[in-house]
Amino acid sequence: MTLFRLNYVTYSYHGNQAIELAFPYSEDFDAEAELILGFYSTYHKALERKKYYSKIFYLSKLKRLEIYDVNNIDEDSWRDGFVTF
Repeated sequence: MTLFRLNYVTYSYHGNQAIELAFPYSEDFDAEAELILGFYSTYHKALERKKYYSKIFYLSKLKRLEIYDVNNIDEDSWRDGFVTF
């Protein structure tokens, strides 16, 4: 089962050119911190939520909303930061 995870990601930049000229998905950007906003059953639902959150969160080349597919739902790594009872 594939789920889609929506994250608010903070990046650091270590490139040689001005950040305004840098391609956002180049190797000059490193993810530093992530906030998981939710898991969704389809990419379309995740995209809808991304559009909603883009009106709330500050976005720039260093702060972005990213959608990742989660293929290994059996792994516990995706549970980091969640409290289960």
